[in-house]
Amino acid sequence: MRRPIERDPYNVPLGISLDVPEALEHGRPRAFSGAFTRYCLSASGVPAAMTTQHTPITRTVTAVAAARATAIALIVTASLLTASGFDPLDLVVTGFAQTPQAINPVGGQPGGPPIAPKPGGPLTPSATTYKVDAIEFGLMPDQFVEYKFRLNTGQMMVFNWKASTPVDVDFHTVPDGKPISASETFMRGTVSSGQGTYRAPYPGLHGWYWKNSGKEMVTIVLNASGFFTEARMFSGDPVGEPMEVKDPPAPEY
Repeated sequence: MRRPIERDPYNVPLGISLDVPEALEHGRPRAFSGAFTRYCLSASGVPAAMTTQHTPITRTVTAVAAARATAIALIVTASLLTASGFDPLDLVVTGFAQTPQAINPVGGQPGGPPIAPKPGGPLTPSATTYKVDAIEFGLMPDQFVEYKFRLNTGQMMVFNWKASTPVDVDFHTVPDGKPISASETFMRGTVSSGQGTYRAPYPGLHGWYWKNSGKEMVTIVLNASGFFTEARMFSGDPVGEPMEVKDPPAPEY
């Protein structure tokens, strides 16, 4: 004779675990101070003794909140250690490769005695920052322009200029405190571009004279950087017009 399946008051066959739901009050769960009761079958199919486990829900909620607070505290602590770099217990693991740094740099003798640059040597310190300048000229036929930079003795500049068609060019100086006859020319010709470096042999104005000897308009673009203090443009006026020179731009990342 088959033994009927015994059911508990919730109409669930014995041997199936069931958690008594929380009591509801006006559609909302409230703290249930009763016990969760579980039923299970023994090996012989006879219901085993009921076990009662008293775990108030209010205490469970408190434990979950405490666990969350602990997790948040650990996350904050790890973030602060990562940002500060202070991690004496080696708690933080970062994604950066920990490659050992060389004991000495490649070349040089950083641990040696101080060395000052030699006068006339390859390294020439300056008391001021270098300046930059960029300008474009439009010359009609038979029109000319002079553009010069003020440099002190030994100061350098780097330059690049380009004309739309070949022009007459003369690179010369106007020394400070001397007559115009003391001017020196270091390059003369009919070309459409020029680039290079220049070191001033003495203080004064140093730069170019360009003339359009053709029959069409010519455009000249000049870019220069160096330790000049000012620029002047001449187009027939012996005094010249002062032009703005700027500090180097900030790097872009």
